[in-house]
Amino acid sequence: MGTVIKSQGTDMYFSPGAGQVTRVVCATSISGLGGARDQIDTSCLDNTTDRTFVGGLGNPGQVTVGFNVHAGEVAHEELLALKDSGEEVSWGIYGSMATTVPTADSSAVMQPVVDRTSAIFRGYVSDINIDIAGNDIWKGTITIQRSGSVTFDLLTS
Repeated sequence: MGTVIKSQGTDMYFSPGAGQVTRVVCATSISGLGGARDQIDTSCLDNTTDRTFVGGLGNPGQVTVGFNVHAGEVAHEELLALKDSGEEVSWGIYGSMATTVPTADSSAVMQPVVDRTSAIFRGYVSDINIDIAGNDIWKGTITIQRSGSVTFDLLTS
């Protein structure tokens, strides 16, 4: 039986350039690593009960990342700049079983880490919302539109 992956200690990084990595500071939630596959209708006119289908291309979804806004935090400024630029970058989510900092290769692609589970994908920041409520802290939500698939490494080998 496998070991569960605790969310405490999970980190998210992105690569703003070749060999560079930036941690998304104070992420509070991450969701949306799925994406339904298209259906291609293969039904014939002589079908009399149900349509038939085969799977088509996947539709990369949007990844939503909640975070607590920190004044003077360079990573938060970089995220705002990514929204303005629309630049597609590599993103990596790394599990809690270690604290090894990931790297990005010379093509600015996030790399798996030997002692941490990971989910690596490409995408652009399509939106950043900042919510301000009474008797609370500033909270933000980053929306990343994925481009392509997610590469999972669950350390099963």
